[in-house]
Amino acid sequence: MQGRIGVVTDSTADIPPEVVQELGIEVIPVTVVLDGKRYRDGVDISPRDFYARYHEYRSMHSEPVTYEDYALAYKRLVHQYDALIVVHVSEHLSATVNVARRVHADFEASHTCRVAIVDSGYCSMACGLPVIAAARMAAEGRSFEEIQHLVGQMLQGMALYLAVPDLSYLRRGKKISGLKSLVGMALKVKPVLAFQEGRMVVATKLFGEQPNMILSMLNLIREDINGRPITLAITQTAADSSIVRSLREVFEAEFTCRRVYEAFTSPSVGINTGPASTGVMYCKHPRGR
Repeated sequence: MQGRIGVVTDSTADIPPEVVQELGIEVIPVTVVLDGKRYRDGVDISPRDFYARYHEYRSMHSEPVTYEDYALAYKRLVHQYDALIVVHVSEHLSATVNVARRVHADFEASHTCRVAIVDSGYCSMACGLPVIAAARMAAEGRSFEEIQHLVGQMLQGMALYLAVPDLSYLRRGKKISGLKSLVGMALKVKPVLAFQEGRMVVATKLFGEQPNMILSMLNLIREDINGRPITLAITQTAADSSIVRSLREVFEAEFTCRRVYEAFTSPSVGINTGPASTGVMYCKHPRGR
């Protein structure tokens, strides 16, 4: 008998709430600290509320899930499921996955639940897409080993790009490699960010209006996809969804999209990218499969 398999992630995965509810995904919230007050990301504060008041906050930062909070969630989950697939944000962006490892090491002898903890090497829906796929497989009754293998395959074929129209927000953070090369340039420079080896890096930088950023991002993506089918996610921070709609139309017209998700960037991610960034994340699948 296979037993019940749970799929766990953290709130930086940006999985739409309706998908979380539909698939029964367990989401552990990280902490967002705004003007000294702590909020559970996605629980005590929503993306819409956060971005509506973004410019009112004098200080903001995010914190990983505490050991105590993670231990409480872990103890509940290992007795609720026969196996757990746990996928977290890159350890280079948050300590949450290392907290998960510590908790598991401390308590694994106290239960019989099988637990696989995965550092996705990404954030936002680049972490969320494998989680969603894993939850769908668990609902289909697939084995623990099959789901682990799928998550690993998807992460190998994953890509993330962020168009950030205002460099000033990135300068406040310390989690993006390559920003030193931009120091001294006018703030109108507009970087497109990507991920390399679990770190957010500057992929290309432009001067000009936002449409040029989007076109530049599409050029990078077109070369990377090279005709393969994809599962796509588009994330946004601002309430204006016109860019998301336009991007979706372009992708569905130009690429073979098996599934398309639209999501809001969580406050824990948006703190580092600003209130007007647009994200494109996708998993490349083998041709013909």
